[in-house]
Amino acid sequence: MFMLTALSTALLMTSCGDDTKTPEPETAAPTVTLNNDVKTGFISLTADSVTLNIVASADAGRKIKKITITRAVSGQATATLRDTAYDAKDVVTSYFDVIGAVNINEEDKITYAVTVKDDKDKSTTKTYELTVASMATSGQILLGAPSNTSNEYRFYGVADNFRRYRAGATGVDLAKNNSAKIDFVYFYNVAGSVGNAIYSPDFAFPAGSGWNAEIATWPTKNKTIYKVADITPAAFNALNSTQFLTELDNIDFTLGGLDRIANLASNTVLAYKASNGKRGLILVVAASVSATSSITLVTKAEL
Repeated sequence: MFMLTALSTALLMTSCGDDTKTPEPETAAPTVTLNNDVKTGFISLTADSVTLNIVASADAGRKIKKITITRAVSGQATATLRDTAYDAKDVVTSYFDVIGAVNINEEDKITYAVTVKDDKDKSTTKTYELTVASMATSGQILLGAPSNTSNEYRFYGVADNFRRYRAGATGVDLAKNNSAKIDFVYFYNVAGSVGNAIYSPDFAFPAGSGWNAEIATWPTKNKTIYKVADITPAAFNALNSTQFLTELDNIDFTLGGLDRIANLASNTVLAYKASNGKRGLILVVAASVSATSSITLVTKAEL
């Protein structure tokens, strides 16, 4: 009896051992980077396309099986732009959405969602939201004439919320270190009756005059072209985004564009086109009256 019991126990242990399975290790959902993890941005009504750059990776031992891209616009049904099958651990891909064919309005939100699913149906979704805004308006921008020691800001650009810059090589607000962000150069000069003048950063100042010595050291000299606009200060102040774009479309920058406008007077409106192709308007609120004074400007810029 003892021998049968021992044999039965041995058989039972063998049987149990055969049925034991090692559980599959738990894996994480795919990792996804969308547009370098920038979450939000702005887009103009004039934009032609939006680019989505996607980098996705499955966890160890897993593979990416599908990437789905959708677009939602305020007040409209969500559209599926791409639903693509894959069989790879890593995927790097881009999608170009032709937004120019989509009905969008000022202040609309455009939300892209990218969902990556692996072979275990685990998924990760990343979003990128754009606000439709065609115009940015600065506050009053004060720039000092060359002998103004209380206002040392002589240059500015659209970047970084219309940041101003001082002459010099290093520092967060010094021109040479930020030359790629400078679109407008101001100088007051009594010589040759130039008076208040706004220049393109690539203007060829004669040696020993204006900002020649300063700008000669800049690693980047953006090209900005100007035209005098037939717009009153009241019309400038009243412009909304749609009217603003209409005004800009009526200005032909291919004819008569200048790299300097001299003798600026108060209540003058200028049109400009920056080196990146973006356009805008500048209102001279108050012109400088001397080399120790300041000029006051307001800028409306195409986003």
